[in-house]
Amino acid sequence: MSVRELKLEPSVTLRVGNVVLTERQLQVIQAVHEEGSQNRAARKLGMSTPVLNRYLSQIEAKVGARLVQATPRGTRLNEEGERIALEYGALTRRMAPSTKLVVGGTLITEELLLRALSRADPQGECGLIISDDGRNLEDFQAGLMDVIVLDDPLLLFDLEGVQWQEVASDRLLHVDRGPRYARFLYGAQRIGFRHLETRGVDHRVERTFRSPELMIRSGLSFFLNESLVLRKGIKLRSDTDPGILAHQINAVYKKGTPAVRKIVAEIRRAGRLV
Repeated sequence: MSVRELKLEPSVTLRVGNVVLTERQLQVIQAVHEEGSQNRAARKLGMSTPVLNRYLSQIEAKVGARLVQATPRGTRLNEEGERIALEYGALTRRMAPSTKLVVGGTLITEELLLRALSRADPQGECGLIISDDGRNLEDFQAGLMDVIVLDDPLLLFDLEGVQWQEVASDRLLHVDRGPRYARFLYGAQRIGFRHLETRGVDHRVERTFRSPELMIRSGLSFFLNESLVLRKGIKLRSDTDPGILAHQINAVYKKGTPAVRKIVAEIRRAGRLV
């Protein structure tokens, strides 16, 4: 009897609360997250929009929570849906072997990286991961990313054996509604809260937001990156001089290969144009 080599294909599932979402259900959530439209997500997955809509309804019924919301521009995930999409993306990245260059950034630097990679990687061969600084650092230190762009410059003090370059600057806007604060998951939040501590301002963080719009409507005080506010067309008045909360954004890498140096140079160039 001849021995045939078995084909091995990893498959991802994710436990949400007390239920397990299948890989196909996770792919539906991920497609909506990436496309921001049920029609586009359905086309990407090769199914009709009504079928995708039924998938979403079944998934929400399964987990017992709303995961999507309708907006004037289409369908987007709410905070819980985005958490699932980001976790699924992280799992699939860990399981998928890849030889291509991978760059990581956050919601703050997403547009910066899109501009830079459009010039540095015209063939679209480079991977781009958008998550938060903490998750990106974990993947970078695990060897799953080649370059990460950190919102928070204070994180550089915790890194060893890396190279880094300043690629852009930003400022935090401070909306002061009293001692009850929200923390935005992205950006140099520690700079804002250290500012309060230095001034001896009484404050307490009550919850974390991924959506700037929801955070603004929360009634809590908060810090938010000026670049994101301008990009989204949000009108905010800062109760603290933003110049006091100015900070650098940095690209971090371990190996300064020609490909990495080219990408970092383009990120710096894009940073000067923002």
